[in-house]
Amino acid sequence: MVALSQFWIKPRRPQRGPIVGSSLIEVLMAMGILAVVLPLIFAVLARASQSYAEAQAETRCLSILPACMNEIEAAQQGTTRYLPALPCGVLFPAPGTILALAFARDGRLLGCVAPAAYLAGTRRLADEPIRYLASLHTEPAPAQPNMPTMLHLRITLEYPPAAPMAKRRHLDFHTCIP
Repeated sequence: MVALSQFWIKPRRPQRGPIVGSSLIEVLMAMGILAVVLPLIFAVLARASQSYAEAQAETRCLSILPACMNEIEAAQQGTTRYLPALPCGVLFPAPGTILALAFARDGRLLGCVAPAAYLAGTRRLADEPIRYLASLHTEPAPAQPNMPTMLHLRITLEYPPAAPMAKRRHLDFHTCIP
């Protein structure tokens, strides 16, 4: 006969081994590293989005600048869609006023922006979202012998349009017009 004591299994005691877990020093080091790295990651992401917006603006200026020039030329000929009449050789905009055009994401001209909306920032014009603003400014160009009187034209491409004027990023383009 088999004794019952042969089938009785005694529970084993756990053996002493390495301690599982993290020490307080390791936890503090990990938190310190995260405290330094996370703000750096967010700063890199913010700068990347600014670079993306700048690249888009520089790309769109290839269609926005000719549209501005065409609108100025049409205003000088009296056939403009959005700008007031601009006689050749006369400075514009008048002192104390603002002359700005709104453009869509694809560079399409949407229309002229009211001065109050330009200063405060605007998102839409005629139920279309605005992506860029182009402000127009002239000043007398230096006189050249045997040349007609010219105006120095500055077109400032500004974005984002919803931000107040002082907080927008901008690209300036210069040329001369009669």
